[in-house]
Amino acid sequence: MIIKDPQVAKLFADPCRRSILHNLRHREMTPYQLAKALGKNVSSIIHHLNALEKAGLVKQSRRAVKGNLIEKYYKATAKIFIISYTLSEGITPGSEDIARWTKEICRSASMSLEAFGYNIPERNRDRISKLIERYSSLRQIAYEEAISKQRRPVNISQPALRLLISLLSSIHLYHNPEFSEIMEELSEILRENEGTR
Repeated sequence: MIIKDPQVAKLFADPCRRSILHNLRHREMTPYQLAKALGKNVSSIIHHLNALEKAGLVKQSRRAVKGNLIEKYYKATAKIFIISYTLSEGITPGSEDIARWTKEICRSASMSLEAFGYNIPERNRDRISKLIERYSSLRQIAYEEAISKQRRPVNISQPALRLLISLLSSIHLYHNPEFSEIMEELSEILRENEGTR
């Protein structure tokens, strides 16, 4: 599912909601089971489930009667949720917070290069951040394009589906001259600063 509504995308900012969706992508669960798995209280889980259900990200899958109680089971409405690049770039009105969050993720990634043996001088850090932002955006566009080409359901495992979508998006990127330029520039900067002090 590609998320294009900024209000729905903001739901993913909460780590508890992301954990709920992660669990419900794999199996149906009750609020009690989720609360126990996540170490939260049931009322908090129900609050999050209501918000996710209203946004169309989860749905009730069934009800089971246990004694005089009715247990509601929930599951995610998709196996993969993708926040559209139009939101992560702030193109859609109301998505400015998501765009700032995306920029912060890219800046954090660029600042963490040292942990992998790349000592980026201060003068290059802003450029690296911008290149990583554009890389992320082009990758997201290619990923969405690959998913949007699916015409019918496929009966393959989740890892195989992820691999297939990754392959198709990589092929799209391979033919994109801007992506090649970004990768060349990033590669050159990293090569020049590998292991330097």
